[in-house]
Amino acid sequence: MKKTRPIPIPRQAPAIHDLTHRLRQATTDALRDNADAIDVPPLRVTRAAIAAAPRRMAQTQSSDPSTQSQLLSSYQASLDCYRELARARLGDDGSDDVGAAVAFYVAVNLHALHGVDIAQDALVPLERQLRAVTRLVADWDRATLADRQDFFERIAIVAILVSGSMARAAASQDESAKVAVRSNARAYLRHLLGLEPDRMTLGARGLVLRDAAATDLAASA
Repeated sequence: MKKTRPIPIPRQAPAIHDLTHRLRQATTDALRDNADAIDVPPLRVTRAAIAAAPRRMAQTQSSDPSTQSQLLSSYQASLDCYRELARARLGDDGSDDVGAAVAFYVAVNLHALHGVDIAQDALVPLERQLRAVTRLVADWDRATLADRQDFFERIAIVAILVSGSMARAAASQDESAKVAVRSNARAYLRHLLGLEPDRMTLGARGLVLRDAAATDLAASA
């Protein structure tokens, strides 16, 4: 599996510590089922006429023109694949739902890390739960239109890459590939959420602590 690098998040150097603290707090609030997070408006962005992230990501991964071309094709195909999935779920009005992409990204990586199933009806509460976190990691209030488009494209691309890598590792029964998938998923979730992903999982209401999920499961048995 080709190892992809963590999605870059705009951060001003002097404010890194403060941003990390706010990110952890926002994620903690989401895990506590903070109702205020649901009041954050949906995060939508007008679709770019030509996606810029696939080329930028390819150039970051390799300096070889031939490799860049192959990566560009792969990244663009991944973006197109995500949009096809989103179109089936959300329709198509010419914009991209950044919150929905983040919810899918988190769900896919948690599936890769813990093997938890991705229930379609859990993605809606997960998206609402993580809106405040998404605004923060995307630097939404200061981001330009191009920045917001780039953030969405990278999130969507990596989510599909992780999903594909997970499927290939499962089909090959290659234990080293499975370990690599889990390692990448853990890194991506840490980077996005600012908290330890091994304690998180998906429940009917979205993101929950694994201890709480185990308690709920035992209570319902």
